[in-house]
Amino acid sequence: MADAQPADPVLQPIAYGHPVVAFFHVFFKVASFLVYLLCGLFSSNFIANFVAVVVLLMFDFWTTKNISGRLLVGLRYWNEVTDQGSNWRFETLEEGQRSINAKDSACFWWSLYIQPLVWIALGIVTIFRLKIDYLLIVVIAVVLSCANVFGYTKCSKEASNQLKAMATNAMRQGLTAAIARV
Repeated sequence: MADAQPADPVLQPIAYGHPVVAFFHVFFKVASFLVYLLCGLFSSNFIANFVAVVVLLMFDFWTTKNISGRLLVGLRYWNEVTDQGSNWRFETLEEGQRSINAKDSACFWWSLYIQPLVWIALGIVTIFRLKIDYLLIVVIAVVLSCANVFGYTKCSKEASNQLKAMATNAMRQGLTAAIARV
């Protein structure tokens, strides 16, 4: 029997690290778009259409904020309200704990940034079609998607700043140790 040659790692596609999470991260975004676009075909009741789309938008916001960000890119944010006011908190996995999959990360960031752009385009179409009541759905979608964009962009910058600070601190300690040896 011939020895099986290992497959060339360059030609093997990279698998998702969290395929179920990536699926639901995209599913709720696409489902809210599709229900918004097709709801007029199934029901002329604005309240039913509004509730259906907003529930999907809430599922998307919650999934992105609480699950997708943490598992797909290792980032998390939240807002704490105290007597002194509101404080944003940003959290990232330590460098040793991180093992971010390239496909997971691309799926997360592309869908995160594309979502508000699609909703803004749908808002423009809604204005031209003079369906002003449906503009309320678009405004809610833009606000929720932009909140996630803001939170994760800020969180990512915080993570970059933390990594820079850790690298600077390590370099400083290394130089101090090298100078102490001389």
